This record gives sequence, structure tokens and C-alpha cells, in this order.
Amino acid sequence: MKFTTPIPESESSAALASLPKILETNEPVVPLLQYAPAIAVYPAYYHEGLAGTRSDCFVRRSVADRLVEAAGLLPPDHHLVVLDGWRPLEVQQSLYDRLKSQLLAQGWTEGEAFYEELHRFVARPSHNPERPPRHLTGGAVDLTIAGPNGWLDMGTPFDDFTDRAHTRFFEIHLPSDDQERQIQRNRRLLYHIMIQAGFTNYSDEWWHFDYGNQAWATARRHEHAFYGGILQVN
Repeated sequence: MKFTTPIPESESSAALASLPKILETNEPVVPLLQYAPAIAVYPAYYHEGLAGTRSDCFVRRSVADRLVEAAGLLPPDHHLVVLDGWRPLEVQQSLYDRLKSQLLAQGWTEGEAFYEELHRFVARPSHNPERPPRHLTGGAVDLTIAGPNGWLDMGTPFDDFTDRAHTRFFEIHLPSDDQERQIQRNRRLLYHIMIQAGFTNYSDEWWHFDYGNQAWATARRHEHAFYGGILQVN
């Protein structure tokens, strides 16, 4: 199956100013390692050595099943590579502090614009049950696609915080050569299989998709979300 349709406009940070309530389903969180042959696991932050990380990725069970569905839409000899799923507050804090330090090192000064930029990419670590970080819910997943020759070129690394990481970058800035045209096709493939499987995409990050959490409910115009924050998994 080929997905050549341009990636449409999608959710922005402003759309999340007012979030729906959470009606928790208590759906379990499951480990993805060896969950299905079409899903590989490469826990990026574990390999970076961040405190509190594990050698597996965890998501809600319905998220895992939808990942299997999305993987079934891939061309032969391709599979999904999950980079991050449920993220404990310890890891969220580490990522928050790291990006904050990076922005300060780039010459930013703390203020409204500084924190707006910071929160575009890393949610504030929070115990607030009415507004948990996306990854704390088990309903957010970061991923890419691998083919016979390795990971597909998506134009930026995972966790790139430049404009090129925006999902639609190569729709707005049209490809100028064969490499960029292939990047555009790769992003379209990832986007469309995930949307067809029921996920929504965070427009600033080509790798980030949601299901069941407040971001997903907002984008899908559901009255409530299914998943709240989970402080610990076994």
C-alpha cells in the first residue's frame, strides 16, 4: 500500500490550551519488547543513559494493538521502531532540565518566550491529574520506520528541535532534490499509517503520535480522554 497524499495541517500547541477531562479506563500498560514481530524497540533515552529509563518501551494495551495495525500497513520488509512510550516523571524532569540548559546556552533568557519554546518540545514534569504530560499517560509514542537497509531517512534525528522536525516541513518547503523527495515520502508513510490506525500526530515532531490521551481527544474532538497519568509501572 502506498501513501502519497500530502500531510495535512494538524494539531498545534495553541489547540491544547483547553483540555478535555479524563475518564480513566485503567487499561494496563504493556511492554513492547517482543510484543509483535513488526515492532522493534530501541529505547532512545535508555541508550543515552538517562536516569530512570528502562531497556524496554511501555504503552497502553490499545496503543500496542494499534501499533501492530499500523505496522501491517507498511511495505514488505519494513517494520516500526519504537523509541519511547510511557515516560516516568524522573525521565521527564531530566529531559526538561536538559533542554532548558541547552536553550540557555544558546543565549535565551528566561521569560515568556523562553518557556513557550521550552514547552513546545518537552512538557513540564507534573503530578497534576487534570493535565498530565502526554508520555506519562502511556498514550504517547515516539517512533520511526526501518526498512531492509536500516532506519528510513526522516530528515532529522529523533528529538531534533529545529523547524525541520515539524511533520509538514517538506510539504511547506518543497523538496529540492531526490533525497528530500524520499524524506517527504518517508514522513508521509509514517504519518498516514499511524493516522489510519487511529493515532493523532503532534505537528512539531514527525516522530510523536498520541492515542487516548488529552492531546488525542482534543484533536479528535472527543468529549473526554481515556488515559490519565501513570506514576509507576511494574
